[in-house]
Amino acid sequence: MKKRNTLITTLALTALLGGLVSCSSDSDNEAAPEPQATDAVATDSTVAEDTSAPAETTGPDLSILKDKNIGLISLAPGLEPVDRLGKGVEDCVAANGGKTQVFDAKGGTEAVQAFEQANNAGVDAIYNLANDIGNGSLDAALKVAGEAKRPVVTVWGGQRTGSYSITGLEFQSAARVGQYLIDKIAAENGGAAAGDVLIVNARVTPSLRQRADAFSAMVGKDTEYPDIKVTSVEVDISNALADAQAKVEQAFQANPKIKAVFASFDTLGQGAATAVDASGTEAFVVSFNGDSTALDMIRSGKSFKATAGNDLEGTGALACELFAKLFAGETPEATTFWMDSPLVTDKNVPASGFATGPGSFTLFGN
Repeated sequence: MKKRNTLITTLALTALLGGLVSCSSDSDNEAAPEPQATDAVATDSTVAEDTSAPAETTGPDLSILKDKNIGLISLAPGLEPVDRLGKGVEDCVAANGGKTQVFDAKGGTEAVQAFEQANNAGVDAIYNLANDIGNGSLDAALKVAGEAKRPVVTVWGGQRTGSYSITGLEFQSAARVGQYLIDKIAAENGGAAAGDVLIVNARVTPSLRQRADAFSAMVGKDTEYPDIKVTSVEVDISNALADAQAKVEQAFQANPKIKAVFASFDTLGQGAATAVDASGTEAFVVSFNGDSTALDMIRSGKSFKATAGNDLEGTGALACELFAKLFAGETPEATTFWMDSPLVTDKNVPASGFATGPGSFTLFGN
Protein backbone atom coordinates (compact mmCIF):
# COMPACT_ATOMS: atom_id res chain seq x y z
CA MET A 1 0.00 0.00 0.00
CA LYS A 2 2.88 2.39 0.71
CA LYS A 3 4.26 1.80 -2.78
CA ARG A 4 0.85 2.52 -4.33
CA ASN A 5 0.37 5.72 -2.33
CA THR A 6 3.82 6.94 -3.35
CA LEU A 7 3.00 6.28 -7.00
CA ILE A 8 -0.30 8.11 -6.85
CA THR A 9 1.22 11.07 -4.98
CA THR A 10 4.05 11.28 -7.49
CA LEU A 11 1.55 11.15 -10.35
CA ALA A 12 -0.56 13.93 -8.86
CA LEU A 13 2.42 16.24 -8.27
CA THR A 14 3.88 15.50 -11.69
CA ALA A 15 0.54 16.17 -13.37
CA LEU A 16 0.06 19.44 -11.52
CA LEU A 17 3.55 20.73 -12.30
CA GLY A 18 3.28 19.50 -15.88
CA GLY A 19 -0.01 21.33 -16.32
CA LEU A 20 1.48 24.53 -14.92
CA VAL A 21 4.37 24.62 -17.34
CA SER A 22 2.60 23.28 -20.42
CA CYS A 23 0.06 26.10 -20.83
CA SER A 24 0.59 29.75 -21.64
CA SER A 25 -1.49 32.81 -22.58
CA ASP A 26 -5.08 32.54 -23.82
CA SER A 27 -5.59 32.59 -27.55
CA ASP A 28 -8.86 34.51 -27.50
CA ASN A 29 -7.14 37.89 -26.96
CA GLU A 30 -5.99 39.54 -30.17
CA ALA A 31 -3.28 41.49 -28.34
CA ALA A 32 -1.57 38.38 -27.03
CA PRO A 33 1.72 37.83 -28.93
CA GLU A 34 1.25 34.06 -29.31
CA PRO A 35 -1.95 32.00 -29.10
CA GLN A 36 -0.63 29.20 -26.90
CA ALA A 37 -2.95 27.96 -24.17
CA THR A 38 -6.00 26.73 -26.02
CA ASP A 39 -4.17 25.74 -29.19
CA ALA A 40 -1.48 23.86 -27.28
CA VAL A 41 -4.02 21.81 -25.38
CA ALA A 42 -6.04 21.14 -28.50
CA THR A 43 -2.89 19.79 -30.14
CA ASP A 44 -2.01 17.61 -27.17
CA SER A 45 -5.50 16.16 -26.65
CA THR A 46 -7.60 14.25 -29.15
CA VAL A 47 -11.04 15.84 -28.87
CA ALA A 48 -13.66 14.93 -31.41
CA GLU A 49 -17.26 13.97 -31.68
CA ASP A 50 -17.63 10.24 -31.18
CA THR A 51 -19.70 9.16 -34.18
CA SER A 52 -18.02 5.90 -35.13
CA ALA A 53 -18.99 2.46 -33.94
CA PRO A 54 -16.70 1.12 -31.20
CA ALA A 55 -13.91 -1.10 -32.43
CA GLU A 56 -14.23 -4.79 -31.61
CA THR A 57 -11.94 -5.77 -28.78
CA THR A 58 -11.27 -8.93 -26.85
CA GLY A 59 -12.80 -8.51 -23.42
CA PRO A 60 -14.58 -10.45 -20.71
CA ASP A 61 -17.60 -12.58 -21.52
CA LEU A 62 -20.49 -10.27 -20.71
CA SER A 63 -23.02 -13.09 -21.01
CA ILE A 64 -22.21 -13.89 -17.40
CA LEU A 65 -24.33 -10.84 -16.51
CA LYS A 66 -27.47 -12.80 -17.42
CA ASP A 67 -29.93 -12.87 -14.50
CA LYS A 68 -27.57 -10.73 -12.39
CA ASN A 69 -29.00 -7.81 -10.39
CA ILE A 70 -26.64 -4.87 -9.88
CA GLY A 71 -27.55 -2.21 -7.33
CA LEU A 72 -26.68 1.37 -8.32
CA ILE A 73 -26.05 3.62 -5.33
CA SER A 74 -26.60 7.04 -6.96
CA LEU A 75 -25.20 10.15 -5.30
CA ALA A 76 -27.90 12.27 -6.90
CA PRO A 77 -30.31 10.89 -9.53
CA GLY A 78 -31.03 13.57 -12.10
CA LEU A 79 -27.52 15.01 -12.26
CA GLU A 80 -26.28 14.47 -15.82
CA PRO A 81 -22.78 13.19 -14.99
CA VAL A 82 -24.11 10.74 -12.38
CA ASP A 83 -26.87 9.53 -14.69
CA ARG A 84 -24.44 9.10 -17.60
CA LEU A 85 -22.10 7.05 -15.42
CA GLY A 86 -25.03 4.87 -14.40
CA LYS A 87 -26.56 4.49 -17.85
CA GLY A 88 -23.46 2.79 -19.23
CA VAL A 89 -23.87 -0.04 -16.73
CA GLU A 90 -27.65 -0.11 -16.96
CA ASP A 91 -27.52 -0.52 -20.74
CA CYS A 92 -24.72 -3.07 -20.66
CA VAL A 93 -26.39 -5.23 -18.01
CA ALA A 94 -29.79 -5.06 -19.73
CA ALA A 95 -28.26 -6.00 -23.09
CA ASN A 96 -26.85 -9.14 -21.52
CA GLY A 97 -29.97 -10.33 -19.73
CA GLY A 98 -29.44 -8.79 -16.31
CA LYS A 99 -31.15 -5.99 -14.42
CA THR A 100 -30.25 -2.98 -12.27
CA GLN A 101 -31.85 -1.35 -9.26
CA VAL A 102 -31.24 2.27 -8.21
CA PHE A 103 -30.82 3.32 -4.57
CA ASP A 104 -30.91 7.09 -3.96
CA ALA A 105 -28.19 8.39 -1.63
CA LYS A 106 -29.79 11.86 -1.64
CA GLY A 107 -26.69 13.91 -2.30
CA GLY A 108 -24.57 11.64 -0.13
CA THR A 109 -26.48 12.37 3.07
CA GLU A 110 -28.08 8.89 2.98
CA ALA A 111 -25.24 6.94 1.39
CA VAL A 112 -24.97 4.60 4.39
CA GLN A 113 -28.69 3.84 4.27
CA ALA A 114 -28.60 3.32 0.49
CA PHE A 115 -25.74 0.83 0.81
CA GLU A 116 -27.60 -0.98 3.57
CA GLN A 117 -30.71 -1.16 1.38
CA ALA A 118 -28.68 -2.63 -1.49
CA ASN A 119 -27.06 -5.21 0.79
CA ASN A 120 -30.40 -6.11 2.35
CA ALA A 121 -31.96 -6.46 -1.11
CA GLY A 122 -29.41 -9.16 -1.87
CA VAL A 123 -28.16 -7.62 -5.12
CA ASP A 124 -25.38 -9.53 -6.86
CA ALA A 125 -23.06 -6.50 -7.05
CA ILE A 126 -22.95 -2.81 -6.15
CA TYR A 127 -22.08 0.08 -8.46
CA ASN A 128 -21.30 3.11 -6.27
CA LEU A 129 -21.95 6.28 -8.24
CA ALA A 130 -19.80 9.04 -6.70
CA ASN A 131 -20.60 8.44 -3.03
CA ASP A 132 -17.53 9.07 -0.87
CA ILE A 133 -15.97 5.83 0.32
CA GLY A 134 -12.58 7.42 0.97
CA ASN A 135 -13.62 8.87 4.33
CA GLY A 136 -14.38 5.45 5.83
CA SER A 137 -18.07 6.10 6.44
CA LEU A 138 -19.06 3.16 4.25
CA ASP A 139 -16.54 0.66 5.60
CA ALA A 140 -19.20 -1.34 7.46
CA ALA A 141 -21.31 -1.63 4.32
CA LEU A 142 -18.28 -2.63 2.25
CA LYS A 143 -17.48 -5.30 4.82
CA VAL A 144 -21.02 -6.71 4.57
CA ALA A 145 -20.73 -6.77 0.78
CA GLY A 146 -17.37 -8.49 1.00
CA GLU A 147 -18.65 -11.17 3.36
CA ALA A 148 -21.49 -11.83 0.91
CA LYS A 149 -18.98 -12.02 -1.97
CA ARG A 150 -20.81 -9.07 -3.53
CA PRO A 151 -18.42 -7.12 -5.82
CA VAL A 152 -18.33 -3.33 -5.44
CA VAL A 153 -17.13 -0.90 -8.12
CA THR A 154 -16.92 2.81 -7.26
CA VAL A 155 -16.73 5.70 -9.72
CA TRP A 156 -15.60 9.17 -8.63
CA GLY A 157 -15.93 8.26 -4.96
CA GLY A 158 -12.35 7.62 -3.85
CA GLN A 159 -10.41 4.46 -3.09
CA ARG A 160 -11.03 1.97 -0.30
CA THR A 161 -10.30 -1.69 0.40
CA GLY A 162 -13.35 -3.66 -0.68
CA SER A 163 -14.04 -1.68 -3.83
CA TYR A 164 -12.52 -1.41 -7.30
CA SER A 165 -12.33 2.26 -8.18
CA ILE A 166 -12.55 4.29 -11.39
CA THR A 167 -11.73 7.98 -11.16
CA GLY A 168 -10.15 10.90 -12.96
CA LEU A 169 -6.69 12.41 -12.88
CA GLU A 170 -8.15 15.34 -10.99
CA PHE A 171 -4.94 17.20 -10.21
CA GLN A 172 -3.93 17.08 -13.86
CA SER A 173 -7.38 18.21 -15.01
CA ALA A 174 -7.41 21.00 -12.43
CA ALA A 175 -4.01 22.15 -13.65
CA ARG A 176 -5.27 22.33 -17.24
CA VAL A 177 -8.54 24.06 -16.44
CA GLY A 178 -6.93 26.28 -13.82
CA GLN A 179 -4.07 27.36 -16.08
CA TYR A 180 -6.56 28.21 -18.82
CA LEU A 181 -8.42 30.42 -16.34
CA ILE A 182 -5.22 32.13 -15.18
CA ASP A 183 -3.98 32.74 -18.71
CA LYS A 184 -7.31 34.09 -19.87
CA ILE A 185 -7.42 36.55 -16.97
CA ALA A 186 -3.88 37.67 -17.84
CA ALA A 187 -4.69 38.00 -21.56
CA GLU A 188 -7.66 40.22 -20.76
CA ASN A 189 -5.73 42.28 -18.21
CA GLY A 190 -2.68 43.50 -20.09
CA GLY A 191 -0.69 40.39 -19.20
CA ALA A 192 -1.27 40.68 -15.45
CA ALA A 193 -2.69 37.58 -13.75
CA ALA A 194 -4.62 39.46 -11.10
CA GLY A 195 -8.17 39.61 -9.83
CA ASP A 196 -10.85 37.82 -7.86
CA VAL A 197 -11.93 34.25 -8.70
CA LEU A 198 -14.98 32.53 -7.25
CA ILE A 199 -14.82 28.77 -6.64
CA VAL A 200 -18.24 27.09 -6.74
CA ASN A 201 -18.16 23.62 -5.24
CA ALA A 202 -20.00 20.85 -3.42
CA ARG A 203 -17.34 19.07 -1.36
CA VAL A 204 -19.17 15.76 -1.15
CA THR A 205 -16.74 13.57 -3.13
CA PRO A 206 -12.95 13.29 -3.28
CA SER A 207 -12.91 14.34 -6.95
CA LEU A 208 -14.79 17.57 -6.30
CA ARG A 209 -12.58 18.42 -3.35
CA GLN A 210 -9.41 17.67 -5.30
CA ARG A 211 -10.39 19.88 -8.24
CA ALA A 212 -11.08 22.90 -6.05
CA ASP A 213 -8.13 22.36 -3.73
CA ALA A 214 -5.69 21.89 -6.61
CA PHE A 215 -6.72 25.19 -8.15
CA SER A 216 -6.55 26.97 -4.80
CA ALA A 217 -2.98 25.73 -4.46
CA MET A 218 -2.05 27.29 -7.83
CA VAL A 219 -2.88 30.89 -6.89
CA GLY A 220 -2.59 33.34 -4.02
CA LYS A 221 0.13 34.02 -1.50
CA ASP A 222 3.47 32.27 -2.03
CA THR A 223 2.55 31.07 -5.55
CA GLU A 224 3.47 32.23 -9.03
CA TYR A 225 0.15 34.09 -9.13
CA PRO A 226 -0.06 35.97 -5.81
CA ASP A 227 -2.46 38.59 -7.17
CA ILE A 228 -5.26 36.15 -7.89
CA LYS A 229 -7.51 35.99 -4.87
CA VAL A 230 -9.95 33.14 -4.32
CA THR A 231 -13.23 32.99 -2.45
CA SER A 232 -15.47 29.92 -2.29
CA VAL A 233 -19.16 29.12 -2.03
CA GLU A 234 -20.65 25.73 -1.20
CA VAL A 235 -23.67 24.46 -3.11
CA ASP A 236 -26.39 22.00 -2.12
CA ILE A 237 -25.77 19.14 -4.55
CA SER A 238 -29.37 17.93 -4.29
CA ASN A 239 -30.43 21.26 -5.83
CA ALA A 240 -27.19 21.90 -7.69
CA LEU A 241 -28.26 23.94 -10.71
CA ALA A 242 -30.60 26.40 -8.99
CA ASP A 243 -28.46 26.75 -5.87
CA ALA A 244 -25.32 27.42 -7.92
CA GLN A 245 -27.08 30.13 -9.88
CA ALA A 246 -28.42 31.74 -6.69
CA LYS A 247 -25.05 31.59 -4.90
CA VAL A 248 -23.21 33.10 -7.86
CA GLU A 249 -25.80 35.87 -8.24
CA GLN A 250 -25.28 36.74 -4.57
CA ALA A 251 -21.51 36.68 -4.98
CA PHE A 252 -21.60 39.09 -7.93
CA GLN A 253 -23.95 41.42 -6.08
CA ALA A 254 -21.41 41.52 -3.25
CA ASN A 255 -18.41 41.81 -5.59
CA PRO A 256 -19.08 42.82 -9.23
CA LYS A 257 -15.32 42.73 -9.90
CA ILE A 258 -15.11 38.92 -9.92
CA LYS A 259 -13.22 38.01 -13.08
CA ALA A 260 -13.88 34.27 -13.30
CA VAL A 261 -15.79 31.36 -11.78
CA PHE A 262 -14.14 27.97 -11.23
CA ALA A 263 -16.92 25.38 -10.90
CA SER A 264 -16.08 21.87 -9.77
CA PHE A 265 -18.53 20.19 -12.19
CA ASP A 266 -20.67 21.25 -15.10
CA THR A 267 -24.06 21.42 -13.40
CA LEU A 268 -22.59 24.03 -11.08
CA GLY A 269 -20.90 25.64 -14.08
CA GLN A 270 -24.22 25.89 -15.92
CA GLY A 271 -25.88 27.61 -12.96
CA ALA A 272 -22.87 29.90 -12.58
CA ALA A 273 -22.85 30.78 -16.30
CA THR A 274 -26.55 31.65 -16.22
CA ALA A 275 -25.86 34.06 -13.36
CA VAL A 276 -22.78 35.53 -15.04
CA ASP A 277 -24.56 36.01 -18.37
CA ALA A 278 -27.19 38.04 -16.54
CA SER A 279 -24.66 40.05 -14.52
CA GLY A 280 -23.57 42.34 -17.34
CA THR A 281 -19.91 41.71 -16.48
CA GLU A 282 -17.06 40.30 -18.57
CA ALA A 283 -16.53 37.39 -16.18
CA PHE A 284 -16.25 33.83 -17.50
CA VAL A 285 -16.80 30.28 -16.23
CA VAL A 286 -14.71 27.10 -16.37
CA SER A 287 -15.70 23.65 -15.15
CA PHE A 288 -15.39 19.84 -15.46
CA ASN A 289 -17.16 16.81 -17.03
CA GLY A 290 -18.18 17.83 -20.55
CA ASP A 291 -21.95 17.63 -20.01
CA SER A 292 -24.20 18.19 -23.02
CA THR A 293 -25.61 21.50 -21.77
CA ALA A 294 -22.16 22.76 -20.82
CA LEU A 295 -20.82 22.01 -24.29
CA ASP A 296 -23.81 23.78 -25.83
CA MET A 297 -23.09 26.81 -23.62
CA ILE A 298 -19.47 26.82 -24.77
CA ARG A 299 -20.66 26.66 -28.38
CA SER A 300 -22.94 29.65 -27.76
CA GLY A 301 -19.95 31.92 -27.18
CA LYS A 302 -21.22 33.39 -23.92
CA SER A 303 -19.58 33.23 -20.48
CA PHE A 304 -19.04 29.44 -20.26
CA LYS A 305 -15.56 29.06 -21.78
CA ALA A 306 -13.98 25.71 -20.87
CA THR A 307 -14.52 22.30 -19.34
CA ALA A 308 -12.61 19.03 -18.89
CA GLY A 309 -14.18 16.34 -21.08
CA ASN A 310 -14.56 13.20 -18.98
CA ASP A 311 -15.31 9.96 -20.83
CA LEU A 312 -18.33 9.03 -18.72
CA GLU A 313 -19.63 6.50 -21.24
CA GLY A 314 -16.24 4.81 -21.33
CA THR A 315 -16.29 4.73 -17.54
CA GLY A 316 -19.61 2.88 -17.56
CA ALA A 317 -18.32 0.39 -20.13
CA LEU A 318 -15.22 -0.28 -18.04
CA ALA A 319 -17.33 -0.79 -14.90
CA CYS A 320 -19.49 -3.33 -16.74
CA GLU A 321 -16.41 -5.27 -17.83
CA LEU A 322 -15.10 -5.24 -14.25
CA PHE A 323 -18.34 -6.76 -13.00
CA ALA A 324 -18.14 -9.49 -15.66
CA LYS A 325 -14.58 -10.34 -14.61
CA LEU A 326 -15.47 -10.38 -10.93
CA PHE A 327 -18.54 -12.60 -11.49
CA ALA A 328 -16.28 -14.98 -13.44
CA GLY A 329 -13.91 -15.21 -10.49
CA GLU A 330 -11.14 -13.32 -12.26
CA THR A 331 -8.88 -10.76 -10.57
CA PRO A 332 -8.88 -7.43 -12.42
CA GLU A 333 -5.47 -6.12 -13.43
CA ALA A 334 -5.69 -3.22 -10.97
CA THR A 335 -7.64 -1.93 -8.01
CA THR A 336 -7.82 1.64 -9.30
CA PHE A 337 -8.37 2.87 -12.86
CA TRP A 338 -7.46 6.47 -13.70
CA MET A 339 -8.90 8.42 -16.63
CA ASP A 340 -7.39 11.44 -18.36
CA SER A 341 -9.63 14.34 -19.43
CA PRO A 342 -8.76 16.83 -22.19
CA LEU A 343 -9.44 20.56 -21.96
CA VAL A 344 -12.40 21.57 -24.16
CA THR A 345 -12.83 25.22 -25.19
CA ASP A 346 -14.51 27.09 -28.03
CA LYS A 347 -11.37 26.34 -30.08
CA ASN A 348 -11.81 22.56 -30.11
CA VAL A 349 -15.38 21.79 -29.02
CA PRO A 350 -17.06 19.48 -31.56
CA ALA A 351 -20.00 20.87 -33.51
CA SER A 352 -22.28 18.41 -31.71
CA GLY A 353 -22.13 15.48 -29.31
CA PHE A 354 -19.68 14.89 -26.51
CA ALA A 355 -15.95 15.57 -26.38
CA THR A 356 -14.40 12.62 -24.61
CA GLY A 357 -10.79 12.66 -25.74
CA PRO A 358 -8.92 9.39 -26.25
CA GLY A 359 -10.88 7.64 -23.51
CA SER A 360 -7.75 5.90 -22.29
CA PHE A 361 -7.43 4.49 -18.80
CA THR A 362 -4.14 4.07 -16.94
CA LEU A 363 -3.94 1.28 -14.40
CA PHE A 364 -2.46 1.39 -10.92
CA GLY A 365 -2.80 -1.18 -8.20
CA ASN A 366 -1.09 -3.38 -5.65
